[in-house]
Amino acid sequence: MAFEVRAEPERNRIHIKLEGFASLDDVKQFELDLQRAVDALPNYRGPHQLLYDVSEAKVQSQDVVQALRQLALASPRTSAFALVNASTLAGRQLNRIFSGIDLHVCTDRADAVSWLDAQAVR
Repeated sequence: MAFEVRAEPERNRIHIKLEGFASLDDVKQFELDLQRAVDALPNYRGPHQLLYDVSEAKVQSQDVVQALRQLALASPRTSAFALVNASTLAGRQLNRIFSGIDLHVCTDRADAVSWLDAQAVR
């Protein structure tokens, strides 16, 4: 499986990791896993935080990029979105996927977690 999705209810945060190449079937499963993770978060805490790590992802096919763009546009609103990316080339695809979506790009996971922690409502 190319995607790993994990809910962290105590922080009202969803962790997503994409490694390697994803197929359209992977994207469909990712959509289901993402919805399950959102459903596991407490509704009373409002929009969740999102940590999306693509630092180990390969450049994806245009079909997958398009499917991820549609999913990004349809996904529930987040209060803070940190994206971990280590590749300039992948960055171009990410710009297409997340165009118009407010996010903070980090070069490593620790920076992303620190940034999200600083955004948390106290």
